[in-house]
Amino acid sequence: MKRRISFIHSRVARRMFTLFVTCALLPVCALAAVSLWQVAENSRNESLKLLKHTDKNIGMTINEVLSMLQDEMLSLANSADAAASRDRGTGDTDKRFLALTMFQGEKVARNFFGPPCPFPPLTDTTRRHLEAGKTLFFLQDGPDGTKRMLLAAALNRKNPDQGLLVGEINTVYLWEMVGYALPLGTHVCILDEGGKLLYSSQSSSPGFIAQVMSNLGRSSVGHFQCRQGDEKYLVSYWSLFLKYSFCAEPLIVVASQSTRDAFKSAGEFARTFYLIVFLTLTVVVFISSIQIRRSLVPLTLLRDSAHKISQGNFDHRVTVESGDEFEKLADSFNDMSAHLKMHFQTLSETGRIVRMILAGQNEEKIVDTVMANLRAVISCEWVCVSLTNPTIVDMSQNSYSLAGAGSEQGISSFTAEEMAMLQGAGEGFHVAAGDLPFSALMAPMAAEGARDCYLVPIFLKNSLSGVLTLGYRQPPEHLREDLLLARQIADQIAVALENVRLIEELNLLNLGTIRALANAVDAKSPWTAGHSWRVTTVALNIGREMGLSEAELETLQKGGFFHDIGKIGVPESILDKPGKLTDAEYATIKKHPEIGAEIMKPIQAYHNLIPIVLQHHEWFNGQGYPHGLAGDAISLGARILAVADVYDALITDRPYRPGWEYGRVVSYLEENSGSQFDPAVVQTVLKINDRVALENAAVQYQHVV
Repeated sequence: MKRRISFIHSRVARRMFTLFVTCALLPVCALAAVSLWQVAENSRNESLKLLKHTDKNIGMTINEVLSMLQDEMLSLANSADAAASRDRGTGDTDKRFLALTMFQGEKVARNFFGPPCPFPPLTDTTRRHLEAGKTLFFLQDGPDGTKRMLLAAALNRKNPDQGLLVGEINTVYLWEMVGYALPLGTHVCILDEGGKLLYSSQSSSPGFIAQVMSNLGRSSVGHFQCRQGDEKYLVSYWSLFLKYSFCAEPLIVVASQSTRDAFKSAGEFARTFYLIVFLTLTVVVFISSIQIRRSLVPLTLLRDSAHKISQGNFDHRVTVESGDEFEKLADSFNDMSAHLKMHFQTLSETGRIVRMILAGQNEEKIVDTVMANLRAVISCEWVCVSLTNPTIVDMSQNSYSLAGAGSEQGISSFTAEEMAMLQGAGEGFHVAAGDLPFSALMAPMAAEGARDCYLVPIFLKNSLSGVLTLGYRQPPEHLREDLLLARQIADQIAVALENVRLIEELNLLNLGTIRALANAVDAKSPWTAGHSWRVTTVALNIGREMGLSEAELETLQKGGFFHDIGKIGVPESILDKPGKLTDAEYATIKKHPEIGAEIMKPIQAYHNLIPIVLQHHEWFNGQGYPHGLAGDAISLGARILAVADVYDALITDRPYRPGWEYGRVVSYLEENSGSQFDPAVVQTVLKINDRVALENAAVQYQHVV
């Protein structure tokens, strides 16, 4: 034991030991406190998220059940005998409804089963709701103090007073569905707008409901913490909106969970964490005492310094004044650190320049990057980047970075001798300022005092694509390193130029393919020739007016070219039919959006176009095809294309009718705004209000034919 603690007699050792333990203790304790707080906070947040999710799940369950019952009510309302399914035993109506009554006026015309249902409260708003073919949901006080839930549907939309079908919902069935959506350990209660309790999975005190209603007055969605008896609870509430679907006041969904259950994991974590902290500190103290006892202070300093350098801190220096080998080792260490810093900075800067070069989107950007950054890693006074013309390889566009005049542009041509020297140069070669070869290229640098130039050819697919020129007043000692870096950067310039040219070629090929496919679809019928191009033009003009970004406009253009690609699967006899289509023929036509989506599905690059192709016949009110989407569920590109598609279809001649006048087409779009078309898109067309501007403005990538 005496040997183990003998290092404590050393002042440096005691200071290091104290500092080490303190530095270890404080972060660990701080980490423990922060971790425990974060775990508790995370547990609370996760519980609140669960409660909010439960609220929404239960609300959606109620809404789905009501929607299902609404469909059943509408089906019963449209049937000749609303009780037929119950009488024949072919349905579960009596499981979901406690009673079913038919009214003529406000009088009971027939009570199919159960106690008679009350006549619904009819107002101008509820009448319009029923006339729209929707179902009315309302509550009524029951004989035992509970609330009866009822649905009403019009037998005659035009005059709901002539016939109403009213059914009382079986709340046992409804709450059973709610129970399925309730996670373990959580509770739920449902309130009406006035705070009347409709359902609760456990007893709820009046004070609890009062707190819910108080918070509901400030926000329709929220959460709070309260106490019921000896338990604290996290509570989340959500106001279920029923106005649109059922013309009813909202129901309040309240989910709760005891804090004991919510923070159970945090308590278990705390007990485990305390043990880990204690064991960690014990191990740290034991190991540190052994290492300090066995190590000398200079070695510790060198070790710490090496660690800092390994993390990139090359400015760190070791100070050892021991007068022995350790001091010499420290000096050598500092020299090594200085050299490493210089090389690392050069490599880092070179890597940064290479990344910037490779990120260049065009030749000008690539050249500007080299001119602005090359002298940060190469100690030359002048830089010139010369790029040859792909069709005239002995002529180059030169960009100079000069010491006195800043930057300069110029054009020069290479002689046959110069071209031969460049082609056979390999890594590069030296040219004196007074020599005849390349005198035109080096003239601007020589005028400022350059005496020696080093030319590094840039090869692209084994063909000369340019030259990187370094100008010096006097070659530096590390010229070899400069030329190696120049060769590396020249190779990256070649890669970047190749990428730029490949991207340009791919874009041309891609857009050409799109146009070819669009033309192939349009060519199936003489009546649709040029349809995809015209629709795309109109859609792009609308999109620009609506402020779409360039990326969104490009997607819209490609989607426009592809929107009718599914008509490849539609026979020409249907496309060219002069008369009205039969139901079967119209059903065939309606398949083309899905056919088009299936055609494009294997092409990963075109997946962002599928919503436009699939949805361009959807209506804003949900009455379109193929999926009956409505509003914002339809992609913006499809909403724009729907207007452009109908515009071109109406304004051009078709086999079954001549084209409409422009004013009549615009009037049609305006009349169907909000039903078939997105009002914002139609308003944009009205804002343009010019057929020439709408149809004839240039589209993007017009060079693709």
